[in-house]
Amino acid sequence: MESWNKIKQIMEFPVTPITEKTFERQGWEKHIDKDESNGEEYYYYMLPLPKDNPDVKAFCFVSSTNDEYQDLENLNKGEYYVEIDGMFGLGACYTEEELEVLYRALTKQHIESDKLSSKK
Repeated sequence: MESWNKIKQIMEFPVTPITEKTFERQGWEKHIDKDESNGEEYYYYMLPLPKDNPDVKAFCFVSSTNDEYQDLENLNKGEYYVEIDGMFGLGACYTEEELEVLYRALTKQHIESDKLSSKK
């Protein structure tokens, strides 16, 4: 059992929650809507795949709404999850690291604008 604890300590990876700062830094578009039942405003973020894709029908990432953290036990206030829009949870990401890996796998580019894009 002691050796397992040592392995577990070695295998821990950094996790950075997805927040509004993530979306601002990566260039996501903010969408604001109103709840028809109570009139309250909420918002979420979207990012086309790849980021510079002008096609309005392109696949895109969509975030949870700013108030959905209340319904999900693994999110704190101000944290978001991201998934591929219209794919019913496919590609769900809860950390910036997961999001970077998924974006890179789908586009062969870095999601952060300050990183060099890989050559095709």
